[in-house]
Amino acid sequence: MRYLVCLVVGAVIGGLFAMTLANALQRRNAWPRALMNVMQHELGDARNAAKGGTCPSPVLQRASEHLRLLAGDLEPALLATGSRDRVLSQYMRDFGKVVTAWEPGADCLRQAEALTTITNACEACHRDYR
Repeated sequence: MRYLVCLVVGAVIGGLFAMTLANALQRRNAWPRALMNVMQHELGDARNAAKGGTCPSPVLQRASEHLRLLAGDLEPALLATGSRDRVLSQYMRDFGKVVTAWEPGADCLRQAEALTTITNACEACHRDYR
């Protein structure tokens, strides 16, 4: 009976320790995940607005501003301080160029083309780094 109690107590303490460790490891990547979720949300809103046929719209302008702002945060979010990854940095520069070239005041056809280019820039990086 004593061994059974020790086994149960040990399993409970081990489970609590494992959950604490898993939560700590999950929080380590919170900023990059949050950044990607916000970018995905803004790109989805922009796509919906462009498909809705209301170009230009305030939604497209807001999404453009947010994506330009977030493009500057990619490198600090994804790379550790002082580290360098030539390929990832190139993907981030390409994304920044594509987002900067996007004109949210253009007609819907040009909006769709720009959003497809932005999506392709995202997918190019995700093929190698997801």
